[in-house]
Amino acid sequence: MSKDMLIAIGGGTLSAFASLAFMSGMPGALLAVYLAPLPLLLVGLDHGIKAATVAGLTGIIVTGLIGGAMSGVLFSVVHALPAWIIVRQGLLKVPAADGKTEEWYPVGSILCILSVFCTGLLTVAMFWSLGEDGGLHEMVRSYLGQVFAYMMPTMDEVVRDDLVQAISPLFPGYMGTSWVVMAAVNASIAAAILTRAKRFDRPKSKLADLVLPDWMSWLLISAAAVALLGQGELEFFGRNLALILAVPFFFLGLGVVHYLARQVQFPGTLLTVFYLVMFLSGWIAMAVILAGLLEQWVGLRRRFMNPGPDRNDD
Repeated sequence: MSKDMLIAIGGGTLSAFASLAFMSGMPGALLAVYLAPLPLLLVGLDHGIKAATVAGLTGIIVTGLIGGAMSGVLFSVVHALPAWIIVRQGLLKVPAADGKTEEWYPVGSILCILSVFCTGLLTVAMFWSLGEDGGLHEMVRSYLGQVFAYMMPTMDEVVRDDLVQAISPLFPGYMGTSWVVMAAVNASIAAAILTRAKRFDRPKSKLADLVLPDWMSWLLISAAAVALLGQGELEFFGRNLALILAVPFFFLGLGVVHYLARQVQFPGTLLTVFYLVMFLSGWIAMAVILAGLLEQWVGLRRRFMNPGPDRNDD
């Protein structure tokens, strides 16, 4: 067996154990779960798509043997397949606009593919729940009720029910959003590690230069229309769909902020304050998404005059 295959098997095994870390009940186990795709991405971006495939299959087998068949299925959907997509597209070169040269597949397009993949899972769940009383929303409420009852058994039942009612309308969207964000974070970490080790040929992608494909806007508009015009389950579905599809525009809005930070004397300080304020206020995140939409439609960055020197703020 070749060295690359041994590394791939080791990476897949490590990823599987990280994804099952929550079963140990140890402090910090949740962080390990969030970083579960990282070994798959490191293996794939370093050794290629074949190694990524072997690592993913290894992770599926290991999680299936330890946690059961359902754990293997969840690992394949949540970690293995998305990592494989990132590796494949991240190592792909496409014809440039001049038709003579090649360029790397755009990071923004990869981000959009991940969001669409996540909305596909939500769509499958929606159809799966059609035969259930109350549909997907009721399934989410029931699940949250069981989780909170297990985690907070001493909480007053009325308070617990109110908490479930408050969280459930956007819970699938929150989960999908965090999943897409963590996939992007893991990919960025893997690329940074391999770049520092001089094992990754792709140039560093700067957030200030992020570009999204035009078709992404229409998907978000369609989801928002379903949320606004639909009722009951359709409204619930459209609302959560729109939340997940807004993630690429959140990153695009951050790109606008980073671009603006290039124009000031202390970009690092400005970005630090901005991220701190955004962490404390969800309304700032909404404003960032709006900035991303405006950038996509009217080109905010093109309208800024006198760009300053390209500081290393990303």
